[in-house]
Amino acid sequence: MQTLAIRHLNVWYGQKQALKNINLNIPLHQITAVIGPSGCGKSTLLKCLNRLLDLNEQVRVDGQVLLDDLNIYDSRVDVTNIRTRIGLLAQKPFPLPLSIYENVAYGPRIHGRTNGNLPTIVQSRLEAVGLWDEVQDRLKAPATDLSVGQQQRLCLARTLAVEPEILLCDESTASLDPISARGIEELLATLRGKYTIIMVTHDIDQARRLADHVAFMWLGELVEDGPASPFFAHPQKELTQAYLAREIG
Repeated sequence: MQTLAIRHLNVWYGQKQALKNINLNIPLHQITAVIGPSGCGKSTLLKCLNRLLDLNEQVRVDGQVLLDDLNIYDSRVDVTNIRTRIGLLAQKPFPLPLSIYENVAYGPRIHGRTNGNLPTIVQSRLEAVGLWDEVQDRLKAPATDLSVGQQQRLCLARTLAVEPEILLCDESTASLDPISARGIEELLATLRGKYTIIMVTHDIDQARRLADHVAFMWLGELVEDGPASPFFAHPQKELTQAYLAREIG
C-alpha cells in the first residue's frame, strides 16, 4: 500500500516562485482533481510528483514529496524507480515511433517486468483501456496510424504496463474530441479502485464528474482542498467560491 504526501513544497523557475509552501495529502485509490486557472501551478505541482522538473536546470525544488514516508527528492532515491511507480499520462498523446504492440511492450521489457509472458501483458493492458478489440488484428501497425483518441488510450495502456501505483494525468483530455474525452474519463473512473489518480484539469465540470477529492490552486498557492462533495457544495474560502461560480479565473 502506498501513500503520497506533499510537505512544504516550494518551486522556483529561476527567480520566479511557482509553488509556495504546498501541503497536501493524496487519498489512496481515489481521484484527486487539482483545479485552478492557467498559470496557477497545477502542472508544476504534478511534475514535482515524479521529478520531471529534474530535466530543467533552471528549476529549484525545496520541500518533500513523501511516497510511503520516503522523500522522493532524497539524493539516494532511484529516480527511474520513482517514475515507474508514479506514471504520467500527458495532455497530448505521444506514442513511441513503434508498432502498437511495441508501445505497450516497451516498458515491461526495459524494466524487466515481463515475467516471461509479454503477449499476455500487452493484451491485458490494451483490454484495460478498451482498445484490444479495435487493434488485435493490427498489432504490428504503427501506433501513429491510430486516431488521436486511440493514441491517448494506447499511451494509458503503455503507462499501466509497468504497473504503477500512482497515475498522474495532466489535462489528459484537453486535446481530444468530446467523445474521446468522455471515453478517457470513463476509463479513469474504472481505474480509481486500483490506482491512486491525480488529475490536473481546468474543467470544473470534469472535476465534478470524476473527483473524490479536490485541491484548488491560485497563484502558486493551495487555497483549499477536501472531499469533493462538500468542496463543491460548501467551499470554505471566498476565493474558491468565486472560482467555482466562474466569477474569476
